[in-house]
Amino acid sequence: MIIAGAGGHAKEILGILQELKEVDGIILFDDLSGNRGEKIFGRFRIIDNDTDVKMELKKDPRFILGVGKPSSRKYMTEKFSSFGGVLTSVISPHARIGAFEVELGAGLNVMTGAVITQAVRIGKGTLVHINVTIHHDCNIGEFCEISPGCHILGKVSIGNFSSIGSGAIVLPGVKIGNNANVGAGAVVTKDVSDGATVMGVPARG
Repeated sequence: MIIAGAGGHAKEILGILQELKEVDGIILFDDLSGNRGEKIFGRFRIIDNDTDVKMELKKDPRFILGVGKPSSRKYMTEKFSSFGGVLTSVISPHARIGAFEVELGAGLNVMTGAVITQAVRIGKGTLVHINVTIHHDCNIGEFCEISPGCHILGKVSIGNFSSIGSGAIVLPGVKIGNNANVGAGAVVTKDVSDGATVMGVPARG
């Protein structure tokens, strides 16, 4: 199985896979850093070209997103899927996920300490990072990045490709559009339009 990425987030994914006892045969992909042939943690080999990716996907078609940025997550998904890869989720055994009306899309990363309660929908390719809480009746779009320590309160809607910065709080009922950015530590009290960037307490553009 391939992890699409070989930086810091990929290392965190490796930690979860170790806890799940699924690290055998893991290879990482990185075509930007020139680290071909090197090994992360002295064990996990890095490949950097499409030929090697296609060969590895023939052995095991699963791939995991190991990058954080929404646009990079979408790019990797499209690239690996075009080679016949199967987008695969990783969910930490130390995450808590509700029992009722929870819909999780393909290719999620749900990291250690994340709490997802009831009646929550999360779209394909989204990253729910360490110690995030997502409360009841939330709708999170595709390829979003919900950074460490965020609190998404009840009935919040977040559009596709949006990023919520570390420690941000989104108050109940707020709607955040597509391709929006919320700064670290912000408290979002009002709706955020498509493509907007907001920050501060309360968050403003």
